[in-house]
Amino acid sequence: MFGGLGLRVSIIGGAGKMGAWFAKYFVEHGHEVIISDVRMKEAKALVGVLGAKLAENNLEAVRMADLSLISTPIDVTPKVLTEILPELKESKIIVEISSLKSKILPVMKNIARYGVKALSIHPLFGSGAKEMVGERIALIPLRDQIFEEKLAKKIFPDAEIIVVSGELHDNVMALTLALTHFVNIIFASVVSEEDIELLKRLGGTTFMLQLALSEGVMTEKPSLYASIQIDNKYTAKYLEKFMFKAAKLKEIIEKKDFESFIKFYMTTRKLLSKDEEFSEAYEKMYRALKALRVANHRA
Repeated sequence: MFGGLGLRVSIIGGAGKMGAWFAKYFVEHGHEVIISDVRMKEAKALVGVLGAKLAENNLEAVRMADLSLISTPIDVTPKVLTEILPELKESKIIVEISSLKSKILPVMKNIARYGVKALSIHPLFGSGAKEMVGERIALIPLRDQIFEEKLAKKIFPDAEIIVVSGELHDNVMALTLALTHFVNIIFASVVSEEDIELLKRLGGTTFMLQLALSEGVMTEKPSLYASIQIDNKYTAKYLEKFMFKAAKLKEIIEKKDFESFIKFYMTTRKLLSKDEEFSEAYEKMYRALKALRVANHRA
């Protein structure tokens, strides 16, 4: 990476889950890491574990680094980017990793106009990933797509870089993040009011996987998921569509209309079967449950 030369990398928001993940990633790849975070206690603990350095504030962190990665809450990121702007020079690299781009891209594009090497990316994986190999990163072009794609591949050589516009990115995230989280939060809300241990004893494959997904979702910071739901302008239209279809299926069930249920189901299955991996879905579900049981047994 970078001709075998190590970089000084600052992680702003380094005490958070993804910030800590990237701090570990850069340390393991031979770079000197500097942590900056308002949560000083957690930041000091991470510095001790990784052998990194602790910056007193964001400006110092950027001043000390060749590359600065911003891993702060979505609603805070524009403010942080504006704050560090005076410390950014053409020799610096700035990378932000937010999962929503509409409010952040104008600030990043402004930074890129100053000649700073700026990247707007979205890691399409969570802090539970063991390594970067095989993972995907969305890249939203700011000024020079070819240069930015090459730079992203240089910094994250083991990841698959997927170039996508900011508008399309946020539209897709309304489905892959907001709608998915919405379904799991509602499912968790219903299940949490029941005898969970009894449900686990009697639950089948689908339930156990859904429970694992829902519980995983519910371990995250509520402020992050609130931003993903509320700050994405595309979320409402997909939630409307979801509620409409849910109400339609609910009405079919209440009327005990078997024919309409089968029609609804088969229409959906036909559309979904356009996915090339659809035929393998049932086997994948069982493999996932087996892996989950093995992990639970080891724990």
